[in-house]
Amino acid sequence: MKELIKLNKGFLIKGYLWISGILTFGFSTFLFFFHSEVSIKWVFIIYTLTLIVLPLFVLFTWISDWFRKRKYKKRILTKKPYSELEKIGFTKKAIKTNHNSLVDYVQFAEINGCEIIFDINITKPNIAEFSVYGLTNHLNSKEYLQKAKEYDYSNIDFSRYSFTKSIDTKKEKLNSIQQLEKILTELTHFVKKEKYEPIPITETKPVGSTIYNTLGD
Repeated sequence: MKELIKLNKGFLIKGYLWISGILTFGFSTFLFFFHSEVSIKWVFIIYTLTLIVLPLFVLFTWISDWFRKRKYKKRILTKKPYSELEKIGFTKKAIKTNHNSLVDYVQFAEINGCEIIFDINITKPNIAEFSVYGLTNHLNSKEYLQKAKEYDYSNIDFSRYSFTKSIDTKKEKLNSIQQLEKILTELTHFVKKEKYEPIPITETKPVGSTIYNTLGD
């Protein structure tokens, strides 16, 4: 909870104010035109919902997802070879935005000259995702679609800003951390072949005196 608040305090406060503000403004507009049809009791109940209950419910959902994703990731990181990621360079941390706009730490390493982020997708909790972030703007739409189709056969998600190798930790049993390192090295070969423009990871100082890294814009 401490890291959640330190990393996301500002966003959570803004989120609460925006949600309560929009809901309250919407009800106030309705009330302006139909105030004679709404009793004082219901005005009080609805304002309580728009100002407090509903915004807190949305924030609770976001926070639950944040902890749920951490739980899924921890479950993967307790299994070999993922518990040994530090042996192949995953000793640094970056700050990355989750699906719900809250941020959290992710591990990353430099392998074969490429910076690779380890993360998971909350909708696919058994899938370990290793991503290299970079732009491929030199490809036109036709070339991009063709490349994306080709990479799909290698279980690599190719987008305009990243190359992501997905590994099903339940179905694909890796025998050692060296085998995983080989897979990630192969990923970097694909990336370099496309002459991508790396998206840099810039250094920042989030909480306390510890220095972490954050993904650059």
